[in-house]
Amino acid sequence: MKIASVALAAILATGLASAAQADSPRCQANAAQDGLTIEQVIAKAETIGYAVKEAKRSKGCWKIEGFDRNGAEIEIRFDPTSGDVVKPHDWRAPAKG
Repeated sequence: MKIASVALAAILATGLASAAQADSPRCQANAAQDGLTIEQVIAKAETIGYAVKEAKRSKGCWKIEGFDRNGAEIEIRFDPTSGDVVKPHDWRAPAKG
């Protein structure tokens, strides 16, 4: 019985880790060499209506933290090569799970 419990716990832990990774976008690691600069990404975020508080590289993407037009806190990740939004996050939205 103890072996079955340990096996079940391992399976559940693996499934939860996979679900967390699926919710966490990753961009191409080598895109930094021929991708957009931080200034270009900040300009793009401001063009689409966001006030940028912080910008940095995270998991290969450009991560922008700031505020939307209504003053709500946001986090957006941009593809470093194309400049496309990879994952927006609205802090007002209820957490999943």
